[in-house]
Amino acid sequence: MGASESKPAMQRTFVPEVPVQFSQDLIEVMEEIPESDFTRLQDKALKLESSVSSELEKITSEAHAILSASWSASASMPPADPESLTSPALLSDIETFKNHLVDRKHMLEKRAELSKKTGYEAPREKLIECLAKNDRRPLMCLDEFNAFKEKLESTIA
Repeated sequence: MGASESKPAMQRTFVPEVPVQFSQDLIEVMEEIPESDFTRLQDKALKLESSVSSELEKITSEAHAILSASWSASASMPPADPESLTSPALLSDIETFKNHLVDRKHMLEKRAELSKKTGYEAPREKLIECLAKNDRRPLMCLDEFNAFKEKLESTIA
């Protein structure tokens, strides 16, 4: 079972497209060369991989050096004065944002007051729960919607 080879040895044959005369010595030398297209491709791939990895290491080390230099430069600088970091545009943006937050707070307070006065919060919560439960079938929540709508209309009227 193990005494003989499982596959017969392959013999390479070179078949030219045009009649060419090679000496028998040359043909024997070519048949004895262990290198094939596959091994040449593997060698090229290994060389390419090694060159890419060396370039990557080089770039990584350069980036690391630049980063460490910038870190050391920024660490040696004294902290900036907050007054020097302001600009008119930044101040106006901050003021706009503060106004927006105050408006939002007032709106939430009014909503809470309205909710306490009208009591529409319970039908609203039921509607939200139903819509979450019946995600793909919103028509299943028609009763909850109508109850919420009636409560709002009675509050407005």
